Amino acid sequence: MKLFRNLGIIAIAVFSFFYTEKIANYMLLNNKLYQEIEKEKDTYEIKSVNASINGEYIIPGLTGMAVNIKDSYYNMKDIEVFNSYYLIFDTTYPQITLSNNVDKIIQRGNEQKKSVAFILEYDKEIINYFLEYGYEASVLVDMDTFDKNSGLEQINNEVENFNNLDSLINKYSNNANVCYVNEKNENVCKKNSKYLVKSDKILNNSTIIEIKNNINSGDIYYVKKNTDTKNIQLIINSILYKDLDIVRISELISEERS
Repeated sequence: MKLFRNLGIIAIAVFSFFYTEKIANYMLLNNKLYQEIEKEKDTYEIKSVNASINGEYIIPGLTGMAVNIKDSYYNMKDIEVFNSYYLIFDTTYPQITLSNNVDKIIQRGNEQKKSVAFILEYDKEIINYFLEYGYEASVLVDMDTFDKNSGLEQINNEVENFNNLDSLINKYSNNANVCYVNEKNENVCKKNSKYLVKSDKILNNSTIIEIKNNINSGDIYYVKKNTDTKNIQLIINSILYKDLDIVRISELISEERS
């Protein structure tokens, strides 16, 4: 008898909770402010962008932003009027992503990020130039050239000592998990599930004019050692003139929106 009474109490409690929640949801859906948020949300939402694949190459996608109507409503409830400043967003993700295609080679970033990146062959003069003027860049390093105090992002360019250098990068800085691929390191990079990068924009003293006249968002510039820093400055001036940001390669290929 006691068991049936307890079961009855539980059933009533469950029914009451379900009924109360249903009434609350009904009132919420018919609230004027809630309805206005639902009506206006499309104006503020940003759709995610799938990564684009062409043969062995891939261009990163981008996350999107969707309005969380219920959280936005409670965030505006006290002011009782719609104000876009109080909108709450959830991140939405593309269906085709870099993480699902790590065997593909990234030749450029997504142009919607309005950014470019430099990858530098190891050259102290060029590295010091970027550090002096505060420009971001990513540097290819090996066990001999790795600098735990470097102000620039460092990319593992080892083959035989790949894992040892990766451990050092993990210990002393943020690991971009990027490989600039070549014939020697492609297998070890794929084995370690690194993002594979290879640019067709090779910057040296003889390619300055060609590259300067073809600056585009998403570009990755591979800077050969011994390139004159005055020539690099010409390229940077053209980048800044186009109102593009100079970022690390890890940021350029990230599918998170800045």
